[in-house]
Amino acid sequence: MVIDFRTRPPYKGFVTEGNFFPRPMEDQFADPTQVPGIYMGSVGIESARTGDMELYWKELSCSGIDLQVVQGRWVRPGMAQVSNDDVCEMQQRWPDKFLAFPAMDPADPTGAVAEIRRCHARYGIRGICLEPGWAMPPKYVDDFSLFPIYDLCAQLGLVCAFTLSVLAGEDLSYCNPLNLQRVAQQFPTLKIAVSHGCWPFVQEFLGMALKCQNVYFYPDFFLNIPQMPFGDQFVRAANSFMRYRMMFATSYPVRPLAQSLEAFLALPFEPEVLPLLLAGNAQRLLGLER
Repeated sequence: MVIDFRTRPPYKGFVTEGNFFPRPMEDQFADPTQVPGIYMGSVGIESARTGDMELYWKELSCSGIDLQVVQGRWVRPGMAQVSNDDVCEMQQRWPDKFLAFPAMDPADPTGAVAEIRRCHARYGIRGICLEPGWAMPPKYVDDFSLFPIYDLCAQLGLVCAFTLSVLAGEDLSYCNPLNLQRVAQQFPTLKIAVSHGCWPFVQEFLGMALKCQNVYFYPDFFLNIPQMPFGDQFVRAANSFMRYRMMFATSYPVRPLAQSLEAFLALPFEPEVLPLLLAGNAQRLLGLER
């Protein structure tokens, strides 16, 4: 069993309302010095080049991935704003393949609380996602205005998934793990999941997670790209104190499905840890344990 904790397939609003598709490929850049670092060396991702859902199904069927968490996006105007109904519809249509994490607007906490209640009642969601650093205006995760969102998620038992890294905010301060620590300690029953692992603050993030037992994470492409700096620290943590809280994710369409899993499996994880990272930890966090 393999669970991909973060994907954004080429389905409806992800194609028409987002900034995900079509995704430029490395071979489309005449100047190799202009290729974004997170795109280098990616192969087998024609669905992202075209925004074609049929190609996505083919790539998924050959990837070795069984279940995916579809994370929506609601950030500032001009960036992706995908309808939560489109995100949740994927869970309704293909419940054996997708779980929906609708996105909430950090700029409108009152509206976000209402939207969480609506999606929970209508679709039976298991979590939400937030990107406060890309709100308008940008916010830190410990902004007091966001506390009603965290409180409701804790009450409903929902996972609150954050995107925190150098790529998710106005500057590096928005992915500082210290801000997340304040949230984790203020809401100790809130189930927190972190995409990108606050890269490049990897040491600081792992130190914070050592203390905050309610913090899970999935480095996705910051671990799956070969030779990515600080990736070895994620592996060492997974082989020790984070073995029950780290998870696998592709972050498609940034990186391919099969290639991401192959790169992940090539890392020096302890044999007894790998089943936890690939599925066990996600199943426990999502309430899917049998």
